[in-house]
Amino acid sequence: MSTTGAVRIAENCVTALVVDLADMSCFEASAIDLNDTGCWIVSDKVDLLKKEVGLRLAGTDKLVRGTVTAYADNEARVSFLAEDQATGEKRREVRRSVWIGTVVSGKTSPFIVKCRIIDASRSGCRLEADGLDRLPQDIEISIPGLGMPIAAKIIWRKNGQAGVRLNWPFDPAPVLTPEMVTAMLDREQERQPREEEPKKPRKRISAFGS
Repeated sequence: MSTTGAVRIAENCVTALVVDLADMSCFEASAIDLNDTGCWIVSDKVDLLKKEVGLRLAGTDKLVRGTVTAYADNEARVSFLAEDQATGEKRREVRRSVWIGTVVSGKTSPFIVKCRIIDASRSGCRLEADGLDRLPQDIEISIPGLGMPIAAKIIWRKNGQAGVRLNWPFDPAPVLTPEMVTAMLDREQERQPREEEPKKPRKRISAFGS
């Protein structure tokens, strides 16, 4: 099957980058059975996921927010449907200790700081480094492996640390490219029984590089 742009599909698998919103960890996976309500992601790292994730599908520059609803071997079911929350009830966020090397830059300035993310939650994190006082309030954080900056705002700074509010670039629904639609139609055809031709093993091609 031919591909266009950055989308690479082989044997009906779409490459995706999975970000665990609880601790900002990131890994590459395959997204299968993709539709506007959810998908399955395949990786040997799915058992490390918490509940809320962001998926960057190959060829897109935004994330789709999802909730992990089930596990099966090396697969996890991700729902794109928003969870119902009681009116006026604010869910308490859990801060998790992490140690992630990252690069932070001013959104409108060339100044760059190499720093560490030392704790994280789904809406914010804490940075530690020398030179944080030289950064403007509006910044961009490069998470290793994600390949795209995350917009953020510095809320406080003290003693070489800074508290940051994250502005994840979410799309309300997955963007289904023509290649993805073709892949899903091919997948349905492959489910039909074949008497002579053996089914080929699923392969995956990464669109994100090393």
